[in-house]
Amino acid sequence: MMKNIAEAIYELMEGKKEGVLVTVISKEGSGPAPTGAKMIVYPDGSTLGTVGGGALERLAGVRALSLNNMNRDWLERFILNDSEEKGATGMICGGAATLFFEYFPPQTHVYLFGAGHIGKALAYHLKALPYRVILIDDRKEILDSNNDAGQKIHNSFSEVFLKEKPQPNSYFLIATYNHQYDGLILNRIFKESWQPAYVGVVASRRKRSILLEALLAEAPKADLDKCYFPAGLDLGGGTPHEIALSIVAEIQTIVNNKRGVHLRE
Repeated sequence: MMKNIAEAIYELMEGKKEGVLVTVISKEGSGPAPTGAKMIVYPDGSTLGTVGGGALERLAGVRALSLNNMNRDWLERFILNDSEEKGATGMICGGAATLFFEYFPPQTHVYLFGAGHIGKALAYHLKALPYRVILIDDRKEILDSNNDAGQKIHNSFSEVFLKEKPQPNSYFLIATYNHQYDGLILNRIFKESWQPAYVGVVASRRKRSILLEALLAEAPKADLDKCYFPAGLDLGGGTPHEIALSIVAEIQTIVNNKRGVHLRE
C-alpha cells in the first residue's frame, strides 16, 4: 500500500528516511500547484507527492538531489515562462513559484539491547544527543516504564527479531542481564551483515575473551575493529550513570573521529 505524504514527512522528521521536502511557499499569477503543495525527493531520485508536475517538478527534483549531496536547505524562485530570465522553466503559465527545499538527514540509530539500570541510563543520556534510540528488552514492564527511548521493542533476546533490517552504520549497545543473550545478539549482528559502525558490550575483560571466541566461531569474518568490549572510555566510576557516560563518550569519539582511552585497549 502506498503511503501518503503525511506519513512520509513523519518518517523524515523521525530520521527513519533521508530526503528533501519541497514545499510551494508562494505563487504569483498562474501556476501548476497551489501554495502549500509538497513533494519529497529521496536520494535515489524517487519522489512522493507533487509540486505541479511538468518542468517545474523536474527542475525541483534536480535541485533537491543536489541538496541531498550537500546536506543543506534552499530557497528558490522559479519563473513559469520560456523567457531568458534567470529561473525560467520553459513553461507557459506566465507566473512564478517560490519553493523551499528542506533537507532531512538520516538520524543515526542506536540499538540498545537491555532496559535494566545501565540500559536506562544509556537511553537517558543518548536522548539529549542527535540519535534515535531503539530500546529492546524481553521484560515488558521495564520496557514500558522507559520514557527516554525513541522506539521500544518488546522482543525475546533469544530470537533478536527486528521487523526492519537496521540501516548501515548503526550503533549497537548490548547490556542484557544474561551473557548468553549478549553472545546471541553479538553473533547475529555480524552473521546478518548489519554493517555496524560500533558494537559495544557491557562486559568484563574475562567475558570479552569468551564473547570473542564464540563470535569468531559463528562469524569468522566479523570486523573486530568495530567491537568495543568492555564498552566505554576509561573515565572511572562504576555506577550505572558513570558507566553510561563513558559509553556515550566513546560513541562520540567514534562519530567525531576523536581519540580517547578505550576500556577495550
